[in-house]
Amino acid sequence: MSENIEIEITGREAKLILKYGYPFPDQAEIFHPISGKSGFHVVNVDRYWLEMIVVDLCRSIREVKSESLQEELNSLCNNLEVSIKHPHVRVVN
Repeated sequence: MSENIEIEITGREAKLILKYGYPFPDQAEIFHPISGKSGFHVVNVDRYWLEMIVVDLCRSIREVKSESLQEELNSLCNNLEVSIKHPHVRVVN
């Protein structure tokens, strides 16, 4: 049985997930509607796919050259990992 995890992300973070998290098409559909939009958005993602997105984001951190982008991706990874480990704890930046 799969577990959906509720995450709260910004439109910018959704855009980063689409570009650097390499989600499969079914998961990309979750992030496209909020990508680039202002404010915070709550979405539900299957735990397995969220873990795969985190792995791909971590790989992207090592590949990108921009230090500020690395920091932004690292922060996003940390927030997603907290959501995975503590599904009922809301992360606030």
